[in-house]
Amino acid sequence: MEMQQIMVRTRAIIFDEIGRLLVQRHSHSERDFYRLPGGGVRFREKIEDCLVREIKEETGFDVKVGRLLWVRDFLDQSAYHSIEMFFLAKIAGGTFDPTPEGRNIDLEFLDVEDLEQVVFYPKKFLPKLKILKKNKEWIDENPYIRSAN
Repeated sequence: MEMQQIMVRTRAIIFDEIGRLLVQRHSHSERDFYRLPGGGVRFREKIEDCLVREIKEETGFDVKVGRLLWVRDFLDQSAYHSIEMFFLAKIAGGTFDPTPEGRNIDLEFLDVEDLEQVVFYPKKFLPKLKILKKNKEWIDENPYIRSAN
């Protein structure tokens, strides 16, 4: 019997001083895609601690975790299932490393509008990110995002 597991993940929404969004570019043989940085919560790790750790590991930045913006229930066609929490975060220090060693990702700051021209996951976040870019105090009326599947 196949083991079924739900992954709990955190993702950061980090804008730089001119309003560009920090994204990961994943290079794969099929195609490149972009997504927000973050990763999996370890057993007995606090959610905010996970976000701080993951961003440090992936970007070199120290971050201050802000408010929870969205929760996404993600299911794909395989057996993969994750619950993702998206937090607004601010850079609080550290040294940016745009190409972490041993990973097939690159990090860059892009305008939210530029993400419409690439494969970005989750695509349905783009209108929300545009609003958030202009107004960091914006509260989404529906913070729960259902999986497309």
